[in-house]
Amino acid sequence: MNIAPQHLTAIVLAGGKSSRMGQEKGLVLHQGIPFVQHICNALVQITDHIIINTANPAYTTLGYPCIPDIIPDCGPVGGMYTSLYHTNTTYNIIVSCDVPLITPLVIRRLLTHHQADYNGTCYQHMPLIGVYNQNIVTTLYNHIQAKQLKLQKVLETLCIQSLPITEDIMHYTTNINTPKEHTTAIQHNGTIR
Repeated sequence: MNIAPQHLTAIVLAGGKSSRMGQEKGLVLHQGIPFVQHICNALVQITDHIIINTANPAYTTLGYPCIPDIIPDCGPVGGMYTSLYHTNTTYNIIVSCDVPLITPLVIRRLLTHHQADYNGTCYQHMPLIGVYNQNIVTTLYNHIQAKQLKLQKVLETLCIQSLPITEDIMHYTTNINTPKEHTTAIQHNGTIR
């Protein structure tokens, strides 16, 4: 699907507790740059409409709007709800703050495959690298009200297309949740393209 940049918002979810990392995950430095900045550097090549879902004022130094959760402590479902509630675009890229190796290619592949009759398109087993329609906001809200906060279960109630993670992008979709995973990612390939 060909989505014009002005009809697209990119959202970085950075509201998690980062307990396994031991520090604010999105602000961990990779090659001297915070994870979240690497992600924004990739996203800005696709759209300049970028927001960060976080209550941490440290993220404001990046220059993007920062939006705290409307309903706190609801995990990724709450972050997605908040972000889609505040967006003005039909289509929205949602990326978690733990994929600093992500590249524009990874996102463009989702956009290319997304169709209007899907509620979203994401990578297999990676719902937090995806393109989602703004109109799922009510479904997310209803699940929050019902205390149903498992993202996978919520997405099963929607029409979501899942793409395979092919070998050419596997490294760039790596989740980095612990210091050990960060070290492994650097050893595998420290260069972000």
